Amino acid sequence: MRVITRAQHFIQRIIQEAKEFPPRLREFDFKVAVLSFVDGIFPPEKHQYYINAIEEYVDRFMAPIVEKYRTEENEAISYAPGSHVPVWCCWWQGLEKMPELVLLCNQRLRQVIPEDRAELHMITQENYKNYVDLPKHIIEKFEAGKMSITALSDVLRVALLAEYGGFWIDSTVFISDHFPTEFITQNYYAQRMYDPVKWKREACKGRWCGFLMGGKANNVIFLLLRDAFYEWWRIHDSVIDYVILDYFLLSGYKNISAISEQIDHLPNNNPGVFDMYGKLHWPYSRELYHQLTADTNLHKLTYKIDLIKETPSGFPTLYAYLLSLVYGENIDGKNS
Repeated sequence: MRVITRAQHFIQRIIQEAKEFPPRLREFDFKVAVLSFVDGIFPPEKHQYYINAIEEYVDRFMAPIVEKYRTEENEAISYAPGSHVPVWCCWWQGLEKMPELVLLCNQRLRQVIPEDRAELHMITQENYKNYVDLPKHIIEKFEAGKMSITALSDVLRVALLAEYGGFWIDSTVFISDHFPTEFITQNYYAQRMYDPVKWKREACKGRWCGFLMGGKANNVIFLLLRDAFYEWWRIHDSVIDYVILDYFLLSGYKNISAISEQIDHLPNNNPGVFDMYGKLHWPYSRELYHQLTADTNLHKLTYKIDLIKETPSGFPTLYAYLLSLVYGENIDGKNS
């Protein structure tokens, strides 16, 4: 039975990748289309030959942008004394339409943000044009359905950081302890867990993280990313890879010392950023929570899984504990 199931899944992957092949061929080139097809039917995805092909394509695209910032001096703009550093978070449909977990993360962010130093700005469909003036071609492609909300959020985060600076945090990130002030005091700061072996299937190899990134306005990192996204969407109608931001930044990292020096200067931090979401359904205990938060304060969660608050044995889950932590019901000790 297992062999039959695997064969069925393999056939389904072939069918899906075959549908994607023609548009990839039209949008990019033969090499990218072929390697994307092969990589897609033999999971886990993102083998090194695939990463190399995407990297080579993006490097060619990035060449003029990289050259511009390699020869142009840009100095990050310091925040005015006493000003509030912007913290950016986006939920397209607004607070009223947030799933429970997203609302949990948002409420936690509001609880821990240092109000004397930072100010939260929630980006939505209704207000995003109040903050940045995106190029006409990007608005048109988004409204025509060629850009997803996820793709637009990539553009928004780098445009906001380039113009205002501050800290971008994805809406599904939970802060377990204090607000990480490093993100609002440094010229550039990001979640980092560099390990070329562990993260061999990622282009950045853990050097940075696009969903937790901050710094000062006019930083060359954000300027390069903004220009790359603007130009990409002028030429293309889709992204070559889901994490195209990583490939843009990798191109800058390899060729611009002002970028590589900032990135290499960062210490590893929040190494367990992905560890909590797979354990939200586990029975809560103090030991489990301590294990997940001892060296990690920022946790990437997801609302796209079954989120239960009680185990079949009647014990509160880790997810239930996070809710109690934010909303005040004390369950600590019920399953310690």
